[in-house]
Amino acid sequence: MFGYVRPYRDELRLRDYDRYRAAYCGLCRALGKTYGFRARFLVNYDMTFLYLVRASARGGAPCRRCFCPARLFRKKPCLCDEEGFAPVAACTVILCYCKILDNILDSGFFKGLAYRLLKLLYRRAYRRAAKAMPQFDAVVTDRLKALNGLEQAHSASIDATADTFAAIVSACADDLPGDELRRPMQSLLYQVGRYVYLCDALDDLREDVRTDSYNPLRFRFSAGPEGLSDEDLRYFSQLMDSSVNLAGSALSLLPEQSGSPLLENIVYLGLPAVFTAVRAGRFRKQSKVFPRKETGS
Repeated sequence: MFGYVRPYRDELRLRDYDRYRAAYCGLCRALGKTYGFRARFLVNYDMTFLYLVRASARGGAPCRRCFCPARLFRKKPCLCDEEGFAPVAACTVILCYCKILDNILDSGFFKGLAYRLLKLLYRRAYRRAAKAMPQFDAVVTDRLKALNGLEQAHSASIDATADTFAAIVSACADDLPGDELRRPMQSLLYQVGRYVYLCDALDDLREDVRTDSYNPLRFRFSAGPEGLSDEDLRYFSQLMDSSVNLAGSALSLLPEQSGSPLLENIVYLGLPAVFTAVRAGRFRKQSKVFPRKETGS
């Protein structure tokens, strides 16, 4: 369910792009340092965004060149912010581990074997992360249990299912001090979490229809093998636009720092660009690159 929150590269200044890549590498480094080398594979764009949001109220972190296991003969720029990356790394491990557990429930015996192996590989890292952020782990466990209940009941409510997942993402800011900072961050993360859940639902819709798997869009709309009808897709697009607009409103309430243009790029340009690719069925093919301007008409 990760990978839908990323910058829009064609409108990104070079220094902001470099900062984003340095934050991504910094999170990867923090995961490896705290939770072992395997945890590096859990790094993703969405949690990099979480770090940037949380770091927006703090001073700029130093950047230096660090060893990268994916580039053995070249060091890469990396933000060094142990205090800032620690809670984000814990959230990353907890969310990814719970996603593995969810995949085990949703998969058959043979397909689930791979996820059971991943569960064993990341169990120790999860326990360490849960110890570091017990309140967040409790929220994730509770909300995922509620989400599984909605799925088993074949809930047709988009709001109920999206709200349950969005509450998990919003909880990533629960540990921040001061209502004037915590509340707008929670609101921003809530809307982004809602966006991520609904983007993933639309992206998986055709496959879920084919395999007769649960998807709230299947029960809310008359979804067939080709996905949503044009009328339903227009309505769904309005819901997504609403989440993006509300996320932008929450972003405007955060302190203005040097990272603000990067966050504005992700929210105002990156989110709509990714959704456009998902709606057109191109996101899976383009998932390894940042969204760019469309070529042709």
